[in-house]
Amino acid sequence: MPQKPIAEKKTEVEVIPQKNKMPIVALLLCFLASVAVSSGVTYFLLQSQEDIETITKLGAHEEQLSKIQETLTQQDMKIKAIEAQNETLKLYLRHSSATALKNILINQEQNIQAYLKVMKSAMSDLSALSPRTTDWNDEYQYQLDLALKGSIKREDLLKLLKTGEPNDKAPQ
Repeated sequence: MPQKPIAEKKTEVEVIPQKNKMPIVALLLCFLASVAVSSGVTYFLLQSQEDIETITKLGAHEEQLSKIQETLTQQDMKIKAIEAQNETLKLYLRHSSATALKNILINQEQNIQAYLKVMKSAMSDLSALSPRTTDWNDEYQYQLDLALKGSIKREDLLKLLKTGEPNDKAPQ
């Protein structure tokens, strides 16, 4: 076989790889461009879905906030109405005949107690002035003590009806 010169062999070898490199480079560039475009499209689509979800959540929160504000407004109105009724009821209680009667009875018991204490003291002074009255004084002092204790018990009961708290005075 006839041999070709060496220089020609080199050119053939060099030409063949250059022709083979171009389609590979073009294919590689096409693949990279396709991957970049699909990645970009996917990124923008996912980004828009996240934005839609964020907007949806924000809308739901705004609805809840508006409902809470409406509820607060309604509760404020109810509280004001209850406060107005409370003041009216307090006025009725202050001017009710039952409360007035309780106050009158408590004052009456306090006056009876004061009278009994003065009477005890006056009888003690009278027995000191008259001879032979100590037995009489001792007997009536005991009865006055019983009357005073009964009056204090009635006052305690009346105060329990009025305030729910017993009288702090100790019987004397």
